[in-house]
Amino acid sequence: MNYITNKIIADKIVGCEKAQIIQEGEVVLNEGQPDIETILKCDSRIICEDSKAEENRLSYKGRLIINILYCGKDKNVHNISTEVPINDFINIDDANNKMFTSVYMSISNVECKKLNDRKVGYKIMSEVKGTITDTAEIEAITDIYDIPKEQQITNTITTTKTLCHKSGSFTLNEDITLPATKLSIEEILSVDCNITNTEFKPQDDIVNASGDVSITMLYTSTEGGFPEIYEFDIPFNIALDAENTEPSSNEDINLFVKDCYYNVSENDDGEPKIINIEINIGTNIHTSQVEENEILGDAYALNNNIAFDTTTLCYSNVVCRNRGQCPVKEVVTLDEKNPDMLQIFRATGTAFVDDVNIYENKIVVEGAINIDIMYITGNDDMPIASHSDSIPFNQTIDARGAMEGMEADINANIAHIGFNMLSDREVEVRCALNTNTVVRDKKCINIITDTIITPLLPEIIDKIPSIAIYVVKKGDTLWKLAKKFNTTVNDIATINNIENPDLIYPNQKLIIVKKG
Repeated sequence: MNYITNKIIADKIVGCEKAQIIQEGEVVLNEGQPDIETILKCDSRIICEDSKAEENRLSYKGRLIINILYCGKDKNVHNISTEVPINDFINIDDANNKMFTSVYMSISNVECKKLNDRKVGYKIMSEVKGTITDTAEIEAITDIYDIPKEQQITNTITTTKTLCHKSGSFTLNEDITLPATKLSIEEILSVDCNITNTEFKPQDDIVNASGDVSITMLYTSTEGGFPEIYEFDIPFNIALDAENTEPSSNEDINLFVKDCYYNVSENDDGEPKIINIEINIGTNIHTSQVEENEILGDAYALNNNIAFDTTTLCYSNVVCRNRGQCPVKEVVTLDEKNPDMLQIFRATGTAFVDDVNIYENKIVVEGAINIDIMYITGNDDMPIASHSDSIPFNQTIDARGAMEGMEADINANIAHIGFNMLSDREVEVRCALNTNTVVRDKKCINIITDTIITPLLPEIIDKIPSIAIYVVKKGDTLWKLAKKFNTTVNDIATINNIENPDLIYPNQKLIIVKKG
């Protein structure tokens, strides 16, 4: 039998699993660094540098980057840094090396403690979420040449097809000069980089990416005293290669800071006030296209029998995407052991999603923001102190089309942290929480891939009444009745004076005459 086919290409999530990583170790001060009085803060971030699908598993490599701030015996703030390599895997059934991967890493808990005057111990818990996606391809019949259109039913299925999936990086170089109001730099203690205000616009074979790298630098000055903070932004606007992408494509782009290199040079007045900074930004690019695919759902031929060969197509369909920002506010109280606050000079935080619940047209996300507050005490024995706390959040995200039983990927990060001292023991912390949400639905459908037509046996045709008075039941359509009684929709409608063949109702009586 001659027919028209259409190749359906659809994404299918093979598996999505989570794993927890616990990294424990020790950091020893470099020679010449002052002994430790107290640990102020343990900054850490985790990045995935490579991932790949293998037989029944997803392997990944990355780094845990740790920067520890401490108050030395000399009453000044110092830092010590280290990196810990990560090389691990997650078991995912049915995976193979022809599939593609995505990995999201986040830090859920950080503990640092002083072991002795020269050594710091750390324990960092991280969560890894790995997803493996395959591409399903199938030739589906859309039309049979030898059968009239009115004797065929076509259905439309919506699928998502990956156009480009790749990782890469780009580099930003900038020379930043401190203003006259800021003190000269003695030593840079930490540089926190946060990518904000991102916009992505798919074009032909590229995605235009723009945004800012918001940088907070903590440093000691040449005049001594408490650490200084300087904040600045480095804007970027770059075209990311993304083959097969079109202006109408959907994009899911993740930008993250891989490395930040810096040194200090002197200005024209001989003051160490110029920061030469190089930022390497990693890119995870995924573009896709939503397609409406027409497929043959059913067909019949008068006086003939049609047998269908079918193949089950299982695929993952993107139901909705949502990028948003919400406020999180909490009053934080110092622990009893902490000295009173005189002035806050730094607050940082990381967001961690703990639970996701999907309801009709919405998603409820629960998690926490782990914050660290560094402040001046006014106590000569402990001039600088820090306080760590956890701020819970519970946010409802609009997700049109979402239903219970679907799957949601939600990545959360902090866009901004502000604070307001309420007293020497309390501070109001205000966070702007960014969320990136993708909701998917898994579907399986039988696709007709081949047909065989054979004449009905005379005895079967004879069993069909030549004329029948039929009482319509719930769920009946004229098409189903025409197929059952070996006739056509047009003949039934004509005999029964039905103006709209799509409108019949239960208990309606129809005269049906067999054709042929």
